[in-house]
Amino acid sequence: MNWDNIALLVLALSGTLSLLLSQVRDVLSKTAEVITAWQEVRRCLQRRAGDRSQQDPPQD
Repeated sequence: MNWDNIALLVLALSGTLSLLLSQVRDVLSKTAEVITAWQEVRRCLQRRAGDRSQQDPPQD
């Protein structure tokens, strides 16, 4: 193995690591957005359920 091969290997590994880290960061940021959106959906559904129970008179 000569110095050219070692330099190419180092460049390839650093590029691969950089790509991997950027993909992980992207997935983590999207996960946070999905969790926030899901919490908002749950709040809206709970509000609707509360509004519906206040509007509908009990059936006897």
